[in-house]
Amino acid sequence: MARKPKRGRPPRHKGEVLRKNRTFRIRARLDELLEDAAAKAGRSTSEEIEHRLELSFLEERGAYARTGTDVGAELLRMFYSVMVLEGNHPDWIGDPVKAENFRVAVNGIITGLLGLPFELPSPQKWAEGVETAKQYLRRSSKPAEIKFLHHDPTADGNPYKLLMEQDPTSKRRKAGT
Repeated sequence: MARKPKRGRPPRHKGEVLRKNRTFRIRARLDELLEDAAAKAGRSTSEEIEHRLELSFLEERGAYARTGTDVGAELLRMFYSVMVLEGNHPDWIGDPVKAENFRVAVNGIITGLLGLPFELPSPQKWAEGVETAKQYLRRSSKPAEIKFLHHDPTADGNPYKLLMEQDPTSKRRKAGT
């Protein structure tokens, strides 16, 4: 009686021993995507799953190397995921509502992961952040600028100016107002 050939992925390298067999369920759509990708790459579905798992670990290490921390790597991963979920990727200027959702979500992710309050920082810290953003935008290959609805906290060097003008209890507010 002839032996049936072994099923599964053959060892990739001479002497390689495949020791673990993982079993898991997968959604039909993801299974279709895996099978299509495997066929295009000339791999079995099992090889494609292994390949993509290896890539995810490489990507994770690369993100960690770029940001210096696991939290930084997680921030980048989550920002990209929100971009995809909000439909902002690749078109950022197509829908201002989605872009605003992305901005609020990113703020929430940063504050959640770093244990900060969700509100805006103090006016001084806010002005520092605005100045940093302006510097990066000046260096950008895409022409961009920050537009302020009320007041640019870096325009006159006094980030508290708007707050003092609006606060009736402020001792420094203009006379007669």
